[in-house]
Formats: sequence, C-alpha cells, structure tokens
Amino acid sequence: MSKKLVLVLFVFTVYGVLAQELPPVVNYGPSQYSAGNQNWMIDQAENKNLYFANSTGLLEYNGEKWNLYPVPNNTIVRSLKVVGDRIYTGAYMEAGYWEKNEFGSLEYTSLVGKFNGAIGEGEQFWDIEFIDELVIFRSFGGVYFYNPQQDSITKMPNPLGKPVSGIFKVEKELYFQLVGEGLYVIRNGSPVEVIPYEKLGDTAIMHIYNEAGVLSFISGKTEFYKWQDQDLRKEVKPVNTQIGYPNILDAINLPSGDIVLGTVGNGVVKIDSKGNIVNAFNQQNILLNNTVLDLFMDKDQNLWAGLDYGISSIDLKSSFKSFQDNRGEIGSVYASYEEEGTLYLGTNQGLYVRNKGGNKFNLIEGTNGQVWFVDKVAGDILCGQDSGTFLINGDKATKICDRLGTWTVKEFNEDILIQGHYNGISFLRKNGNELEPLPMLEDFPHSSKFIEIDGEQNVWISNEHKGVYKMLLEEPFQKVTTIKNYKFPGESGITSSLFQFNDSLYYSSKEKIYQYSSTEDSFIEENSLNTLISDLNRVSGKMISEEDQSKLWGFAQEGIFSIQNSILSKDYSLEFVFIDQDFRNIAVGYENISNFGDEEYLLGIANGYLKFSDPGEIVLQASVNLDKIEVSALDSPANSIQLDEAGSFDFKNNNISFNYSAPVHDKYLDAKYSYRLIGLSPNWSSWSGSPEVNFKNLDFGNYTFEVKAKVGDTVTESVSYQFKIQRPYYFSIPAIIGYFIVFLLILYLIHLLNKRHHRKNLAENERALKMRNLEAEQEIIKLRNEKLEQDMANKNRELAVSTMSLIKKNEFLTSIKDELKKSESSSKVKSVINTIDKDISEEDNWKFFKKAFSNADKDFFKKIKAVHPELTSNDLKLCAYLRLNLSSKEIAPLLNISVKSVEIKRYRLRKKMDLDRETNLTEYILDL
Repeated sequence: MSKKLVLVLFVFTVYGVLAQELPPVVNYGPSQYSAGNQNWMIDQAENKNLYFANSTGLLEYNGEKWNLYPVPNNTIVRSLKVVGDRIYTGAYMEAGYWEKNEFGSLEYTSLVGKFNGAIGEGEQFWDIEFIDELVIFRSFGGVYFYNPQQDSITKMPNPLGKPVSGIFKVEKELYFQLVGEGLYVIRNGSPVEVIPYEKLGDTAIMHIYNEAGVLSFISGKTEFYKWQDQDLRKEVKPVNTQIGYPNILDAINLPSGDIVLGTVGNGVVKIDSKGNIVNAFNQQNILLNNTVLDLFMDKDQNLWAGLDYGISSIDLKSSFKSFQDNRGEIGSVYASYEEEGTLYLGTNQGLYVRNKGGNKFNLIEGTNGQVWFVDKVAGDILCGQDSGTFLINGDKATKICDRLGTWTVKEFNEDILIQGHYNGISFLRKNGNELEPLPMLEDFPHSSKFIEIDGEQNVWISNEHKGVYKMLLEEPFQKVTTIKNYKFPGESGITSSLFQFNDSLYYSSKEKIYQYSSTEDSFIEENSLNTLISDLNRVSGKMISEEDQSKLWGFAQEGIFSIQNSILSKDYSLEFVFIDQDFRNIAVGYENISNFGDEEYLLGIANGYLKFSDPGEIVLQASVNLDKIEVSALDSPANSIQLDEAGSFDFKNNNISFNYSAPVHDKYLDAKYSYRLIGLSPNWSSWSGSPEVNFKNLDFGNYTFEVKAKVGDTVTESVSYQFKIQRPYYFSIPAIIGYFIVFLLILYLIHLLNKRHHRKNLAENERALKMRNLEAEQEIIKLRNEKLEQDMANKNRELAVSTMSLIKKNEFLTSIKDELKKSESSSKVKSVINTIDKDISEEDNWKFFKKAFSNADKDFFKKIKAVHPELTSNDLKLCAYLRLNLSSKEIAPLLNISVKSVEIKRYRLRKKMDLDRETNLTEYILDL
C-alpha cells in the first residue's frame, strides 16, 4: 500500500478561498501508524527519521515504517526534542531520553531520579528546548535544566511561583511566560523581565520571532504583536479580516518571510509577510482534522503538522500545485486551455471556466456533457463536445457545428478548419468573423480522434481499429481524391495516437512508436524515439506534441516524461516528472497535458488537475539506512543483531532479514531499493519498493549485504553489512580432518579388501586352474581308462578266442582220442592217444592261458589268494575258468577231465571257500 493517502488539490473553505491550487499534502491516520490519535510535538534526527510525541508513546517514522515506543508509565508523551543521538521526551510525571541500541531499536533512560523530588504531583512536561548545551524541560510547575555532561538537573528559580505557560527559543535566547505575569528571558541563568504584565495582560503567547530586529509574537487568538521601545503594538492583519481570530497552538516562520499558523478548528493557514492568506489546509479540503497541535519544518523543507487526529506533511516548496474536485462538481479533466488568467477545463461533465482573479469554476451554459477538446484554433477558442463543436467567448458558448461528437479541431489552411468526429471528418469555413460548417466527408465513416496535416495538404487520420489513413481531398472537401490505409499487424490500436514531432509524422501504440518514411511510403519501427522509449513502462500509446513541436510528452506508470532535442548532440533527451499513475488515474488513452507558457503545465487527472513548472532534473540529498537485521533458525523466533559490527552466526541461524529505508518525504517520489548479497550472487536485484528482504537457508561462508536506494533519478550510495555463517559441526576443521582420516581408513580398508579380493581371486583362479588341470588329468585318465578298457576288451576277446580255441582243440583231440580208443589197440594208437593226452594237459597251454588271463584281469589271482590262501594251482585254474563264466562242459576239455569230474572239483572248491548253499560259485568269483 502506498504511503501517500491523498492528493491535495482544491479546497472550498468557509472563509471564501474556493479555488485554491495547493501544494502536495500527505496524510497519515492512526490506522497507518498504529498509535494514538494526538500528536503533540514533532522533531527530526540527523538521519532524517521523524519523531512524534504521540498520545500512546514516542512514534518513530523512517520513511517506510512506523515504530511506537511507550514510556514506562504508559502515559501521553507531550513533548520531545532531538539532540544529537538522543531523543528527549516529556510526559506525565516522566522525563528522559531515548537512544538507539546496537540492534537499531530505541532504549529509554528515565531522568526522574535526577529531579531530586522536584516533580510535583500530576506534573506534565509540555516543552523541551536545547540551548547552550543544556536540555530545558518545561512544565507548568517550572523550568528544568539538564546538563548531559554532568548528568544533573537544576530547576530555574521562580520567585513569583506562578505557572510557566510556555518557553520559546528565539535565536540563541530562551524566553518564557508566566501565567498572570509578563514575558521573561533567561540571561546568565536568571530570569529577566522583557514585557511586563501591565503591558501584556492575560495575552497567551504561542509563537515568538524577530522581524527586522523587532521582537514579535502571535497570541493564542491569532493576534499579532510587536514589542519595540518598551511599547507593545497590536497589528491587525488581513488574515484577521478573512477568518477572524481563531485559536492557535503553534506557528512557524518560513525562510521566505511567510508564516504558517496551526489553528484550533481551522487547520493549517499559510499567510505571507503582510498577513494575506496564501493557502488554507483544513478538514473541508484535505486534512484529517482541523485542530493543529504542533508544526515542524524538516530538513527537506517539508512542513509537518501534528493533529488532534493524525499527521499531515505539506510540501510547501514543491513546484506542483493541485486542484482536486472532492465534491464531484466538475469531474475528470480531459482538456484545458488558459488565456490571460482565464482557465477553461473540459471535463466529463462539461466546459468549466474560472475567470482571472476568480475563486471558483463555473459551468458554461449549454456545454453539459463530455468535453474532449478546448483550445484556440485560428484565433478562436473552440470546444469539442459530445454533441458537436462550440465557439467560446468568455463564459459564453455558441454551438457552431451539430455533429455526433467532436474529438478535435485543427487548422487545415488559412480559410478552412478540419474536425474529427465519432463517425468521420468535416470542415469549418471561415466567413468573416463566423465559422460556417460544411457537410461531412463522403465515404469515410471512421472515428477520427487524431488528425495531422502534412506540408502537401495530405490529411492523416488514425483510427484505433483501422490503423492510419492518408487522404488527399478536393474542394469543397466533401470527396476523397486518393486514400491509403496503413496497417500495423500485431499492434493493438487501443490508446494509440498520431502526432508530428520535429517535422516527422509518427504513429504510437502502447508498445512502440513508428515513424513515417516518405521514401518507403510506410511506417517504420527503426527510429530514435522508439529506441528511447523502449524500456519505459508506458500506460498508453498517447503522445502529445507541443504546438511548436519543441517537446513531446508521454505517460508511463511511474510518471510522465518529456522528450526534446539534446543540446550537445543530435539525439533526443528524456526527462521524467515523477507522478505515479495511481495519482493521475485518468482513463488510459485520454491523458492530457497543456502548456500555459513559461514552462508551466496543467495535467488533467481523474478528479481535477495538477499544475507544475517544468522541474528539470531533480537532485535530492537522499541516503539509505540499515534499520534492523534479524537472524533466525528454521521455524524459530527471529533475534535482532548489532548493526555496527560484522556478524558471525551459528549455522542453524542461516535465515537473515534486512530492513532498510531512505527517508524521503515527497508526495510523488517513493524510494525504490536494489540489493545484492555477495557470496550468494554478485548481481543487483531489480528496483523494488519493498523496504525489506529475507534470505533463507544460506550455506556457510562469508557474505556482504549491500543495498542502495533510488529516489526519482537519484541513486544513493550503497550501505553494506558483512556477516559470516559458521560451518556446521559436521563441516568444521576437526570434522573435516576426521573425515579425511576416515577417508584414508576407508581407502586402506578398500585396499585390504581389494587385496583380499585379489588373493581370493588368485586362489579361485588357481583352484580353477587346478580344477581345469584336474579335469584335464581326469580326461587323460578317462582316455587312458578308455584305452585300457579297450585294451582289456581286446585282451578279453583274445583270451576268449584263445580259450575257445583250446576248448575246440581239446574237444577235437578228445574226440579223436575217443575214436582211437574204439579202434585197434595197437602201440601206435596208444602212442597217439598219449600224445593227445599230453597235448590236452600241456603245461604250456596253461601258461599261455594264465598269461592272457592276467593281462585281462591281472589282480584276480592276488585278490582270490588274499581271500582264500589255501587254494591250489588246480583250484586257481578252475577259478580262472569260472571267472570267464565257462560252463562245466566247457571247462572239462580244458582240464582234460570229464564233466562229472569238473562238478566234483567245483564242489570241492566251494568247500574250500566255505560258501553256503545259497551262494552261486560262479557269481561269487565274478564279484571278486
């Protein structure tokens, strides 16, 4: 919310000042400063902070925020005085001083104990002054001198014992008045009578001043006196004839010789050195209250009024004068014209005039309704109104053209005027002293709000929806010879305008300005004006060129701006007049400004107008102050910190807020701020009106906060604050060393694990290699076994073949022997039989068989001998034949015995082996 409450313009007062153009006033109500209604005294510190003796305590204002400091006994603060870094205050039964602590807040020190019991019951301190290094407190009970060096208080002697009604500092002397007595001055520590009671009587003095070396004062009834040559002379001023003798509580002299009166019931009244009323500010026009308790002039020459209800600031030095239609009697101003002191205002309610020396605006009869235009054209004052065009003569209006709304009227040539209407254009022909209306231009039904005539008599018209038309007309100006329409794709024509500046034609939208190029016969975006305004936040495309095209005006959010040729270059220069759109508040696209000569301008606004002299470049002595710094942990209350030394905060307190201000008490100039936090970002923030900034969850490290202010075009020097966010314990140096050691241990552990893993891998690789070798060996063994088995199979086959051969041979021999036995029994036969028997039982056959059998089953004989060592060689032969799974019939020829004999041998062998009946002999031998 803006700190500016009310735009001070026009007042209707009870004493006849009906049409005042007042300087800017800002009102502050109790709801704004959050304190009591009454403000008894005002003063200012060196840093431009303002202090108010408020009914609920000491009130501080830094230009951005208000702070209230109640006195210990919570009573009304009646008086205050700023002396150096101290703010002295006086209240009910209480007096003391305030000083800023290291956190930027005020702390109170009571001086009651220094009075040594001199304070009477119910005593209140109404005045405080500072002179000769002494602070003077005044109550009705007496005058007290406080010596800050000695920290002691003494009471001024008062032999008469009368109440002290007031003290007054005049240059380097201190005056005081006693009730029922005269006026005194303190010299050499003692009171000296100046004006005796016999002369002064019961006149209550409210303000004393020197005028041309003569002691002068103003009474509580607005009576003006001079004390000269032991004579008291009363002067009747014009103000007394105008408003009578209202009660006053304070007055202040201005450097110009003017005087400002703070009245009871009539507000603030400014009079000149002769006593004429210059301005009157009261509850009927602008103030919140008509009772003024105190007046104070600050370091920037702003007048502050402490009221019975609220506070007001009046910028008496301002070049701005304003008129506000608080009662809605004239409405919003859309056009204005001044001639020889007579002012015409075209509003949404009609055309109003204030004659030279007049004190109010009057509606010109017949002009009721919306007025769009009033100006002098070709020697006549013309008014463009909702119902047509009027000729103005003094306070009379004559309708000369009955058309559907007249936007504007311009001179086409020395005999013809051109008019722009809601539904086209028409012309006025000069006929002696009269203006004759001509018919509407045919075939052109478009609204013609802006019209320009170039050097070739081409008519240029802009329309919000159609763009720009260029027309060449033929007399009698009812038909168009040629016409061309220039479009602006992508541009909104709403609030657009058409104007000439420096002999060039321009079309302006809200975003851009286009210049007409005759060589290209088009409007081009590349031009100096468009470049100059590209960064401005314009509120509309309305641009107004002064009649001589020496200056061009435009309208932005934060103010109005003018463009003119630079003095030292071919470029344009741009100057701002800072009047925020919130103050102007006129409908966008209908902004208006008029030049009344001598660099004086009138700006139409929503409920009146603003008059100003071209301020040129404004240079302000502004500075920015750091008011408060607070730090906090997450979701914890904030703590104020010292402003005068660098801070070092625990890592948990990493949320920090800064409050700053630039005490500039100007109605139209608000301070804007830019900041940066070096350590977080080197870049400055964009300008903002917020007087505070918060940083949250800052990392540990070193930071420097910087902030600067901009007031108008003036940028202040930056102020800075350095601080450090400490490392958290887990990022402290010992912790980092510990982390490093742990890191090394982890590396070592990783090394060990890697080494172990390497050994494990190596062992696994070795095992794998061994397994592969073993598998290879096993494969070799398998192959060998397979070969052995193959060899064994071969040998078994050989054994089987040889065995069968023996069997066959023996069977054959046996058969031969049997045949021989049947034949003759000769010696030869017997010899053959013996030979056959010998061959059948030949030991060589057995050896051959045994060798073959051992190759096939080499461990058999060892195994069976190990189990049955009692077996004979014949038993072993039988076992070998049984091992070959031969039947008894097959064994018999091999042993050259009968089958029966083989069975007997088998039987005997079973007995030797001690086999039971169920055990098969052959299977037993095979299983060995």
